[in-house]
Amino acid sequence: MKYRHFPAAALAAGLLFCTLFSGLTAYADDKKGELTQKQTETRQEYEAAQSALEELQNEQAQTEREVAALTGQAAELAGQITAVTDAVQNAQTVLDERQAAADAARAALDAKQAEYDARLAVCREQLRAMQRLDGGGAVWLLAQAKSLYQLLTFDAVLQQMSARNSTVLAELDAEAAALEQARAAADEAARQAADAKAALEQQQAALADTQTALEAALLDANSTLTAQQAAAQAQAAVTDAAKKAYEDATAALDAYVREQSRRYTTADLHLTSLDFRCPLDSYGRITTQFAEPDPWGIPHRGTDFAAPGGTPIYAIADGVVSAARTMNSYGNCVQVSHGTADDGHRYDSLYAHMSSIAVAQGAAVQKGDLLGYVGNTGNVYGAGGGYHLHLELRVDGSRVDPLGFVPSR
Repeated sequence: MKYRHFPAAALAAGLLFCTLFSGLTAYADDKKGELTQKQTETRQEYEAAQSALEELQNEQAQTEREVAALTGQAAELAGQITAVTDAVQNAQTVLDERQAAADAARAALDAKQAEYDARLAVCREQLRAMQRLDGGGAVWLLAQAKSLYQLLTFDAVLQQMSARNSTVLAELDAEAAALEQARAAADEAARQAADAKAALEQQQAALADTQTALEAALLDANSTLTAQQAAAQAQAAVTDAAKKAYEDATAALDAYVREQSRRYTTADLHLTSLDFRCPLDSYGRITTQFAEPDPWGIPHRGTDFAAPGGTPIYAIADGVVSAARTMNSYGNCVQVSHGTADDGHRYDSLYAHMSSIAVAQGAAVQKGDLLGYVGNTGNVYGAGGGYHLHLELRVDGSRVDPLGFVPSR
């Protein structure tokens, strides 16, 4: 009786197990979709925050350059103002000297004019004295001579007086003309000095106006810079929070991938050799090394092999496909769990950004089997669409440098 019912019981148990397993698989897939969606949302938020931060930082850098330029201009202008101020002071000194020289020339000319006027007055007094003599002046005086000697003496004296007066007056005229010329030159020099000083004062006033405007511009620039620094600081906090959320979402997705690895890494999944092969038969070059910062400053999680779109991608070792689907930033992605090696460590390899996937989850693969083709799905960077293979290698669930195990050719 028991024997007759055993198959039915076994069948029921098997159906129950399949139902539970199917439910767990569906739950795992739902969980993966939820985690992937969460990572996508947080990545987009982080990218937007990072973009806003970079824009603010660029504006801040531009304002800092403007402040530096204005500061340099202010320093240069201050030097010019100092130089012009010194020039104005020197011009005032020259003007004072030339004005003093002009004043001295006028004083000398006035003194010579007074001397000339005094000599002229003497001459006029002599003429008036002679006119006061009875009989008609000089002629009458000559007529009073008692002898030829007196006559000649009187005549000689009169001639000497006339000649002396003429000579003195001529000398005074010449000296006055020279002094008038010197005075005119001194006045012209003083006028030129005054004009030079006025021009320097005008330049000084213009520089002062420029300095006032420059100080206002510098004040505005510094105010703008202070506001930008505050905005950048606030945005940096937002970016850090978005980055943390993205990293948390990525960590959750990684946890899911590791869980998939544990799910498929059964006791009988054994890696017989660490003699890995290159995942590509040919490629252009390695564009990004493991741990190299990405555009957001996050260490790169694998090694990127640039290759034309459609280049075949092969399994680096035997194993089982523990994931084969689109995974957010990885795009079309395949994970192969290779099992535990003789060294006691568990190995998994991940191939991302495929154009298409050639295997299904749960399929057993051997080293060199086709997994998919090089593409540019997910998050990729670079010219020409960024076609490349992103290869990751995990040892006991932790990423390591693939090139420490996988040959590059």
